[in-house]
Amino acid sequence: MSYIYPAFVVILITTVYTTFLAFNLIPQVKAVNGDSDGQYFYTPSEPELYGVLVSFHVMFGMLITCFILASTSSPGYIPRETSADRKRWVDGDFEIKDEDDNRVKEIIQDTKADLNNSRVIAWLKSIVILERKKQYGYYRHCSACNLYKPDRTHHCRICDRCILRMDHHCPWIRNCVGHRNYKTFLLLLFYAIACLGFILGGMARRLVYAFRPIMDTTVFLLEDLLVLIVYLLCLFLFIALCMFFTFHMNVSAET
Repeated sequence: MSYIYPAFVVILITTVYTTFLAFNLIPQVKAVNGDSDGQYFYTPSEPELYGVLVSFHVMFGMLITCFILASTSSPGYIPRETSADRKRWVDGDFEIKDEDDNRVKEIIQDTKADLNNSRVIAWLKSIVILERKKQYGYYRHCSACNLYKPDRTHHCRICDRCILRMDHHCPWIRNCVGHRNYKTFLLLLFYAIACLGFILGGMARRLVYAFRPIMDTTVFLLEDLLVLIVYLLCLFLFIALCMFFTFHMNVSAET
């Protein structure tokens, strides 16, 4: 079941790309080369056509690359490779003095603690700080992985592992988005938006041409109707991904 969503994304990308290529780019190439019957929707200049061809396929290649990398790369797991890593995250030895540890717990439990005090801030920056449980100030520990958790680390029940700086589990790439692949995920969104922008702009004239009087029902069903459906789908995805990308950029800017 976990492969259904990535498979759907691959089918969607293939459908949109094939429609854009077959009913927009290839007819324009034929029109520029004088191979059309002169009755098609638009004949661009050669610089315009080949500029769009090259730009779009560069963006499309980056989209595919980012999709593969975001799907296959590690989101970042709690390190256990070295003895120092195991000492810290398995045994919970963070080399913090008992008096510092007790003071941190007191600050956490004191709802009236002045965290804007410059001395408190300077002291907190001088020691190793990890997220603590709110009630007693203990270190956060994952019972499933049997590991202590660094800041912003969360256990993903789907991947069944703790993810460093976990953002969310994305079913569309069948992977978690975390510390190591967050940049790739943002680039995936960016290139998806860029490709959709190219398609919406490039197919606008073809969409208008689809509303001409129906002369051939077969052409209308197999070409014009498909162009209309794909265009509306791309418009919906463009708006949704722009909102999602803006949200993530705001989150990144604040953190």
